[in-house]
Amino acid sequence: MFKKNIFSNLGTGTWLIILIQFVAFFTFFMFVPFISTYFVNHLGFSLAFVGIVLSVRIISQQGLMVFGGFLADRFGYKQLAIAGFACRGVGFAGLGLTDQPFLIVIAAILSGLGGAMFSPALKATLTMLTPAENHKQAFSMMNIVENAGTVMGPLAGLFFKPEDFLFLCLISGALFWVIGCIVLFLPNPPLLKRHSSWIQDTVNIMRNKSFILLVFSLMPFHFIYQQLYLTFPVISERLTGSSSWIFSLVTINVILLQMPVLHWFKDRSMSSIFALPYILIGFSLMILGYSEHIITLIIALISISFGSMLLLPFFQNYIADIAPKESLAGYFGFSNLAAGIGGSLGNLLGGVLYDWLKPEWFWLLLSLICALPIIGIVRLKQINPKKITPQNISANE
Repeated sequence: MFKKNIFSNLGTGTWLIILIQFVAFFTFFMFVPFISTYFVNHLGFSLAFVGIVLSVRIISQQGLMVFGGFLADRFGYKQLAIAGFACRGVGFAGLGLTDQPFLIVIAAILSGLGGAMFSPALKATLTMLTPAENHKQAFSMMNIVENAGTVMGPLAGLFFKPEDFLFLCLISGALFWVIGCIVLFLPNPPLLKRHSSWIQDTVNIMRNKSFILLVFSLMPFHFIYQQLYLTFPVISERLTGSSSWIFSLVTINVILLQMPVLHWFKDRSMSSIFALPYILIGFSLMILGYSEHIITLIIALISISFGSMLLLPFFQNYIADIAPKESLAGYFGFSNLAAGIGGSLGNLLGGVLYDWLKPEWFWLLLSLICALPIIGIVRLKQINPKKITPQNISANE
């Protein structure tokens, strides 16, 4: 019955968005790993310049996503998604069409800006097209296909060589333009009449204390998740001689176990859904600090994948439940500050702290970071997303 409901009740529009999200992640992860090797080895740029290019892309996407959400609420989800995919297509193609530093940075900004426009618009559209009782299934399926694209994209990239970078850029750009064309076939939810400015919308979002608390509570998870790219590979190389299996293990866990986890925890409170992953991650990192061994490493990776399966789709479902429909994309855009701030700090501080501290102290520190959101999550005991509506948000603060 559970599996039947998943595949029969989401609707054509929802499945089309899920397909779009898969192609977007597949294309992104097929393309991005080539940037540093091509710019350094073939164009002769320094690694510092490549870091600037990648940072600019991240900042332009994560930092501007809240504004992308506000624009989508005002001009239409479908319109902003199409514009976003077209913009990213131009950005990705542009990275291969120039060797001028200034133009490369502009192309990176365009690729990030595209994501800032289409990401909140797509999530808002999915929310509007999916029956409320199926939001958790929809966001869980989106988490699955995003992880599938993350795994399959680099595998497709193996068919290209660094000297094929221009060809890869054009293919990637074209795929994003194709996605923009597919968006044309999506239903366009009607825009609700608005009486507030962007500033007032921001103030209203900031006044929703429970939502802001959850955004801050997700930042430590994104901080730790970035260590999959940064510090976990260092340990894996030392223990096994390879690090390529790390991210595959996490993503395959999500692909195989996301729907069972959704079924097991579908009736649990938000406080337990947020607290349990942090408890498990913190405990596993403490064990890893005590003994860096292949077994403790795998335990830590499994706990992080479990956190991804619980925290991300349930938080998206929470937003779909409590956000006023006229500000839906704005809420989704604002929520991405958790990934933007937490992920950026994870990249900036993770390597520095690992170099400065002994390994056991580094992992102990990360386990203590897991305790921070748990302290705030105790305030969520009265939250039941199924019963919260835009009209009674203030009553739940």
